Amino acid sequence: MIHKRMLGAGAALAALTAAVLLYTVHPAKSSDHQDTFNLATRSNTSADITDVYVFPAADNANNVVFAMNVTPLILPGAGTSHSFDPTLLWQFKISHQASGVEDQVIQMTATGTGPTQTLTLYGPVAPNEVGTTNTIVHAPAIGSTTFNQSATFSNGVKFFAGPRSDPFNFDLFAFFTFLGDRNYGTHTSQSDPGPETASNPEGISNGDVASNLSGLAFSYDQTGNSPGPNAPTQASFNGFAAGTLSTSSGGNGGLLGSYACSTNPATDVLNVGPFNVLSYVVEVPKSMLTTGFNTSTIHVWATASSSTGS
Repeated sequence: MIHKRMLGAGAALAALTAAVLLYTVHPAKSSDHQDTFNLATRSNTSADITDVYVFPAADNANNVVFAMNVTPLILPGAGTSHSFDPTLLWQFKISHQASGVEDQVIQMTATGTGPTQTLTLYGPVAPNEVGTTNTIVHAPAIGSTTFNQSATFSNGVKFFAGPRSDPFNFDLFAFFTFLGDRNYGTHTSQSDPGPETASNPEGISNGDVASNLSGLAFSYDQTGNSPGPNAPTQASFNGFAAGTLSTSSGGNGGLLGSYACSTNPATDVLNVGPFNVLSYVVEVPKSMLTTGFNTSTIHVWATASSSTGS
């Protein structure tokens, strides 16, 4: 089971046994999260990476913070009732070159379940393998912490794993009304493409591919018609009625046609909920990222890999 999130970041530097457990990342369509049925309907959804962040530490200019959020839409007060899946390996993959091949990894594993779960941290070090099938690095673990507790280790690395609030300034629910294939709820199985069809590749509500440049523009700007499965599900969006166009042709030389464009401030719809996520947060000294490399620019992406193939 894959989930992968990618981030090109100019960060502000900008014991191996005979039995090796293989963790595999399986390819999936799209970099968006929760848009494959199997990923979103696992009994433990901590394979579902929602966001990846890399930024300088606020209280130490010599450190860099890596953050990975998983397990979306945890209800208020339920954060400590969720835990990380002990069959998974989570990784920050770091490349110091333009090739996009990782030359360092930060790995996290979970042991046990529930509020007494132990989370173990490895790296940043060179990976045993690059690509989609990986094993835990040869280097000894940096250290461990208990679920929802932070730890600081002797080499200056800090580590936290547990629930956190999920700020999200984006109207997700309006988004689902015009890109239905991005909502796992419109799929009945992993092989079901949802609202997608050959003539409606993005699964937009109204299916008006011609006027929406193969489904890339907003269906709440159009009236419902064939071959789309449904008319827009919202009568309006931020005051713009479905089927009503603005007088501006927009960007890209008007290739997307005239469409309604709201200038209202974005709403933090998930935090207002409020919803939570599980977070891995790792703070490391810059020296651990730069020693032996001839660049201060790093490219970072995150993966969640399964040892069971599910």
